[in-house]
Amino acid sequence: MPLRPFRDALIRVHADRCPRCQARLLDRDEARRLLVGPDQIGDAAGLWRRISAQAAAAAAVPASRPRGGRIAWRWAASFSTAAVVALAGFWLLRETSRPGFEAAFAPPAGRFQIDYVNVGGEPAQTFVYQPQGSDTVFVWASRTP
Repeated sequence: MPLRPFRDALIRVHADRCPRCQARLLDRDEARRLLVGPDQIGDAAGLWRRISAQAAAAAAVPASRPRGGRIAWRWAASFSTAAVVALAGFWLLRETSRPGFEAAFAPPAGRFQIDYVNVGGEPAQTFVYQPQGSDTVFVWASRTP
């Protein structure tokens, strides 16, 4: 589910009603026993020394490289995307070079006629396009150079 609040509500309702999920949930007393209170921490300086030592040890470990499988999947996805784009480009290039794709081959509109077009008070050059099998006509007018 893409909406986080809706997904959270569905999970909460399921967990409240499902006996199998209820058996795996902790009750309040068990959850409280797992939490650490301020009086159970002990010496704060000693805690900081332990945290600092563990952080230094973790920083000394070199970062692990991604596994070979992930890199292979990334390369495969990149190659597939490039292949699809290339094939689509070649197909489009082939389609545009076929006869009948040019505007000169379009049949003239039978019920449409332009007698005169002005742009800015001066005669203009017009371009008319009507898709095949459609009654829609597109007219573009530009100033005559």
